[in-house]
Amino acid sequence: MDNLLKEKDWLTINDILLEMYDIEDILVYPQQILRIFRVLIPYTKGYFLVFDTRGNIDEQKSAFLEMSIKECETYVRTFYEKDYIKYTFDLSKNTITYRDTDIIEEEYRKKTEFYQMFLEPNEIPYGAGIVLRRHGKNIGIVNFFRNEDLGDFQDKDMFILSVLKSHVAHILSRLLEQPRMTGKEERTYITEAAGRFGLSYREQEVLEKIDEGLSNAQIADQMGISISTVKKHVYHIFEKAGVNTRGQLRKVLNDLDP
Repeated sequence: MDNLLKEKDWLTINDILLEMYDIEDILVYPQQILRIFRVLIPYTKGYFLVFDTRGNIDEQKSAFLEMSIKECETYVRTFYEKDYIKYTFDLSKNTITYRDTDIIEEEYRKKTEFYQMFLEPNEIPYGAGIVLRRHGKNIGIVNFFRNEDLGDFQDKDMFILSVLKSHVAHILSRLLEQPRMTGKEERTYITEAAGRFGLSYREQEVLEKIDEGLSNAQIADQMGISISTVKKHVYHIFEKAGVNTRGQLRKVLNDLDP
């Protein structure tokens, strides 16, 4: 299988591993992994679900790429339970890779509710990814979708996933076991601001990105939402915080930061 990759592919994988191990924030890791993998494995849409200790999806830590808010909510609320990748959970106690067309015969796959009600309407009939497990428990799923133009995932793509899978699981496990840190100190002032101003979960997420100095376009890109949605969140944040500019918002945050 090694001959599936050229020397430049292995060099890219080495660079990717170095970048992966440099990530120290659990809220940054899933989104970065989605972007990092796209360098080697082209895909149309993707998500990285992170599970809490009770086995439920932790939406705050999870990330989606090129998926609209409606698509994300529809998948998590309705189709996650119908997704046939859940069948793979019982296949191994260890981290495993999967390709949709390997899980279930194509004739039957296309008849499933998940295929007909989610994959086909969103024009992403092909999927592949990694079920991340640690100590026999699911800690996450990385899933990539492809449209008809890109076609099904090939053996080379699956080999790359198999090379990187254990690293992805190890880093996720490490980040889940340590307190969430940003730089050297946890940004508790963001949580305080969110509570004081009555921000929603999404608004707090946007506030964190603003605090990192990201533009509206960069926030939209990282969160997988439209710029107009970001602007709406920013407007509500400004309104609730009683400010009109990012500079004024920065002053408010600085006053809360000890």
